[in-house]
Amino acid sequence: MNGAFMPHVTYNPILEFRELPRFRVFSTITAPRLGTSLVLEPGEGQPLVIEAGDLVPEARLGKYRRSYLIDLRNYALQLEERVPSADPSFQFAATVSFTCRVHNPVEIARRRLPDMTESLRLSMARLMRQVAREYDISEFNQAEAALTARLAEFTGDSAVYLGGYLVELHVGGAVEQSSAEYHDTSRAIRMDRMRREPMADVVRGGRDAMYAQWLAKRGGDPSQLLEFEATARADEAELMLKTMKALEPSEGAEPFAFRAERKKLTAKLIGEPVEERPKKRKSRVTGSLAPAADPAPEAQEKPVNRVRGTGPERSDPDA
Repeated sequence: MNGAFMPHVTYNPILEFRELPRFRVFSTITAPRLGTSLVLEPGEGQPLVIEAGDLVPEARLGKYRRSYLIDLRNYALQLEERVPSADPSFQFAATVSFTCRVHNPVEIARRRLPDMTESLRLSMARLMRQVAREYDISEFNQAEAALTARLAEFTGDSAVYLGGYLVELHVGGAVEQSSAEYHDTSRAIRMDRMRREPMADVVRGGRDAMYAQWLAKRGGDPSQLLEFEATARADEAELMLKTMKALEPSEGAEPFAFRAERKKLTAKLIGEPVEERPKKRKSRVTGSLAPAADPAPEAQEKPVNRVRGTGPERSDPDA
């Protein structure tokens, strides 16, 4: 969100402070009005709280030394604070709107708080800085939501109730220009993605899906598509004829060198199935001769008789 800081909004919860004389014959202590509490501080002991409509004990001759009239109404406050972003060069300018109501008037009297918003600044700023530094300056929408959620957990302390948080972040000058450029680029990328993703589904669907997309865009009229297909087929046929002509054997060339390719092109041209695996052709070098048979293995030599020597085995004459 762009713009300047909103006005600082606060209030003083102590509506009236009085030093009380010991004897109050002509200045008696009266009960507080609606929406307030009266805190009477004695010289010794615990303070006494008087609510609207209550009787004040020892109003003229009591031991009270000071009185505090405390505002108990609910107030809408605003706090301005600068918090860091993920980019060390830039800061968020934050305005926090929230509600505040005193629930412990004695604690307010003890603290003597003159400015309620200022008294809460340190606690809120600490929480906001922890969250804001996780976000880039261009992500102030996400940062606003995160800050609001985090502050919603801070419901006050022993003296006040807090709630109704709303965080607004502001940028300006160079930060505003950089942020605008960033968002323009991001928006263009998102728009391109929105257009591209459905088309990717059409492409993944194959030829039929692309035909269906074409027809859907043109009211179901296929005439232009059929014309494109006819033109494409004619161009392909012309190209195949030129290729076949280029593959015709020239003088001195071997006819079989281009025979298989011409056969494929012819089949494709007239719409017949194309044989993908060409038949193997016998080598012109080896011809059709069968490979020479391996020579018969030589007869295995009989083992040498180590007892009778190395000569051939002799027959036994007595056998």
